[in-house]
Amino acid sequence: MARTALKKKAKREVLDKHVSLKVLPQDPGSTDIHVEITRDLSLKKRGNQRKTTIAIITIMLLFILPMVRDLAIYFQMKEEYLELTQTNQELLAIKQQLEEEREALHSEEIIERLAREELDMVMPGESKVFQAIPTEDMPEREIYRSGEALH
Repeated sequence: MARTALKKKAKREVLDKHVSLKVLPQDPGSTDIHVEITRDLSLKKRGNQRKTTIAIITIMLLFILPMVRDLAIYFQMKEEYLELTQTNQELLAIKQQLEEEREALHSEEIIERLAREELDMVMPGESKVFQAIPTEDMPEREIYRSGEALH
């Protein structure tokens, strides 16, 4: 019984192994025949090769995926750097403009113009005339009692 089991196992192994013969073209002027014999791997060896290939691919992915993530972070940080550089240039231009305006404020002509236009100030001896134009919603005459608050 053990012999029959061994024979069946041997037959399975023989069936699992494929052998092919290939006759190569003959060289001109030669009488030799060239034959190439190839034997395919058994199913067990093919399965082991698949497992090894899958393991190698998995290991490679474990090394490559962090690098891909880091590469994405690199490009994101590069984009943020460019935006910050542009913002910095704009702020430096605004700073330069404000410094020029501050330097210009030391001029007496500018100080006088700003005092007249923004603060409604006048020089000693001058007077300012305000022109009041009545509108429709403005009453012509209002009577106020003493102690009453004006609005």
